[in-house]
Amino acid sequence: MDITKTNTKQRVQFDFSPEALQRLEDLKTKMDAPTKAEIIRNALKIYEWFATQVDPNYIVEIQNQEGKAIFRIPARVLLS
Repeated sequence: MDITKTNTKQRVQFDFSPEALQRLEDLKTKMDAPTKAEIIRNALKIYEWFATQVDPNYIVEIQNQEGKAIFRIPARVLLS
């Protein structure tokens, strides 16, 4: 499929459970996003980067300001 940059958009419809829709609404509010679509587009960008840059055997670590690890998770969990 040849994808070229244009100013046209395509509508995509998703079915969400009530819980998933609430999570999306909560993120929209927390991120002060203008639309739910903006949240989905940003999530897609992040996931695309993660899936192409991170090896499934890596460990993802979140550190606080002092450099202390406060959360660790295998990348494969986030890629499955």
